[in-house]
Amino acid sequence: MKKILFAIASLCIIASASSCQKKGTYVVDTDKPAQLKNTNDSISWAMGFTLAQNIASTGINVDREIMFQAICATLDQKQQPMTQEQTFTLLQEIEAKAFSNKTANEERQLAETRSREAEYFAKLTKENPNIKKSDKGFYYEVIKEGTGRQCEYGLIAVFDYKGSFINGQLYDQTYGNRPPITHAVTEGMMPGLIEGLCIMKEGGHYRFYIPSELAFGSTGTDGIPPYTTVIYEVELHEVRDF
Repeated sequence: MKKILFAIASLCIIASASSCQKKGTYVVDTDKPAQLKNTNDSISWAMGFTLAQNIASTGINVDREIMFQAICATLDQKQQPMTQEQTFTLLQEIEAKAFSNKTANEERQLAETRSREAEYFAKLTKENPNIKKSDKGFYYEVIKEGTGRQCEYGLIAVFDYKGSFINGQLYDQTYGNRPPITHAVTEGMMPGLIEGLCIMKEGGHYRFYIPSELAFGSTGTDGIPPYTTVIYEVELHEVRDF
């Protein structure tokens, strides 16, 4: 929430101790690769990157010429067209608008995702009557029913898995890559996987179809975009006490 204010405040701190080395008119060629020759160049780029990211997150189309003029005027300690109080009042308004835009965008994307997933799951269960909906909101198919200990929240589960998208593309698996996962069935694990493991017994082999809200949600994770439905095929080998 405070990224924009933090970025601008950082510029104000620099402005109190620095001034532009070159004064006048600047022409910036964004098609030309940046030449970061020293630490100061890298710091300058990092600060510009951070500021740009914060501005982009607001969804506001800024006037770049005026923005660049403001940066250099501030660094050169030139007279400002607005008082500091006016500036920070405006920034607070921008922060509120950015939050409102972000919330509205997330609500829109969530509604679109729910609609898309409803169609997907309706078709999935129609084509394969063995796929059932759990009372937790995910769907599952029993490939092999387990006969051992029931997995429960708070216990340790040892399992192999394959993770894929609904188009069949595999994005991760333990098979052939690494040993089975040994993990406490608690927070820190994907919600849909927690709930899925808790309906399994040792020796079981299930396939879970997990809506995005029970998977990686609006943020996604490495290699998985936000609002993505995932499929987990899980073989539960062992359940242990914590």
